Amino acid sequence: MSTITNNRHQALSDNVWLHFFQMGHFSSTNARPTILVRGEGSRVWDQDGNEYIDGLSGLFTVNVGYGRREIIEAISAQLSDIAYVSPFSFPSLPLIDLSARLAAISPTGPRSRVFLTTGGSDAVETALKIAKVYQRRRGFADRTKIIARRVSYHGTSMGALSVNGVTSIRNGFGPLVPGARHVPLPYRFRCDYCAEHSACRGVCVDEVERLIEFEGPETIAAIIMEPVQNSGGAIVSPPGYLQRIRQICDHYGIVMIMDEVICGFGRVGDWFGSTAMGVSPDIITCAKGITSGYAPLGAAIVRDTIADVFVSENDADKFMHGITFGGHVASCAAALANLAIIEREHLLERAREMGAYLMRELIAAVGDHPNVGEVRGMGMFMAVELVRDRTTRESLDEERLMVWLSDQLKQRGLICRADDRLEPVIQLAPPLILTRDEADRCVRIVAETIHALGRRVGSTPTVIALGTAPLALEKTTAAAAD
Repeated sequence: MSTITNNRHQALSDNVWLHFFQMGHFSSTNARPTILVRGEGSRVWDQDGNEYIDGLSGLFTVNVGYGRREIIEAISAQLSDIAYVSPFSFPSLPLIDLSARLAAISPTGPRSRVFLTTGGSDAVETALKIAKVYQRRRGFADRTKIIARRVSYHGTSMGALSVNGVTSIRNGFGPLVPGARHVPLPYRFRCDYCAEHSACRGVCVDEVERLIEFEGPETIAAIIMEPVQNSGGAIVSPPGYLQRIRQICDHYGIVMIMDEVICGFGRVGDWFGSTAMGVSPDIITCAKGITSGYAPLGAAIVRDTIADVFVSENDADKFMHGITFGGHVASCAAALANLAIIEREHLLERAREMGAYLMRELIAAVGDHPNVGEVRGMGMFMAVELVRDRTTRESLDEERLMVWLSDQLKQRGLICRADDRLEPVIQLAPPLILTRDEADRCVRIVAETIHALGRRVGSTPTVIALGTAPLALEKTTAAAAD
């Protein structure tokens, strides 16, 4: 039964303001929004009872899946004890325990200090401030610039927005925080330096060092990068790339920040993408999967050699930064329960194994399709890049293509992301508990959607090769909800 009364529809039209969304789409009385009302495991249901596989884990967030009573009960128990503790003045027991747990699993080392926030943007904002103040206290007052990658997404608060590499998100909010510089991303499929070569030549990382030399090493505070870049579609740093960045940071005295807001907590097959790729950053920013979305929380995990600069008996040395709801007791309790589930159910290993299976099946189903340029990713974080012509790699530029793709996927029972901040991609990042049957269904839906795309743009049709995926697709009435 629909829960959208006339009053609620009017409130949606008049009062609601969703994030990164044009609310004018809901102004029509005929608008039929999809409102998700229930979740269990890897599946969610809308107000009309239509079932979907959540192929994006909410927003790269619900790593352990929906309906986890253990986390819900941990939150409830904590709220019964005490609902709020000021992080400005008092440590809470869940905050202490979570900080120790994060330090234990982080590649920044067991003596790391953890500054807890409310989410990813706050975590990045915190890391940037730490890096700048750290450099100043080392005697380098001119080290204020931050290097990030083009097309990278790091948040929307003013500092995080300034290092954002997505110009369409930055534009319109200037003047931004000065000092952000952007370097090419290691985008192998369309690399300006080595796409036509048999292997990566490392020129993109050479460009990082060239920029440092051009700007002056004495002006660079930090470099911030994702192990696997989300914006652009699960772009995996090539072998040796992050190790070179580590060496460059060490050589020039630059703070290395790894943005693990998406990659952390099993998404790419380890506690952190940094660990999976064998690199040890100075600061890790994380959020999303830290609680699997059951409560808002983020963190900046800081290597002791940097954090110790702020620790003394002198009040003047403290880090002048704080967030009212940073490290909220209920969120910390949720995170501890969430991390226990990930460990107990071996979800890091499961992400590697199921991710490899899903990747194999996607390649088998659509890897040779005329409109598929590349299938890429790591762990349970992958993307299918779409092209007009596979041979020439001509870009696919179709009006409202992302809206059409999202609708096609949803009508077939799969919620995931169609994104064109670089080139058009279909992104998949399902919960780490995804079953093989659900993975097969995801592949089937993506394949059917891409073949529908081929008919839309007039490419040569090919036979669907689904490997071990089932031939029958469960029917949904999702189209009626659109």
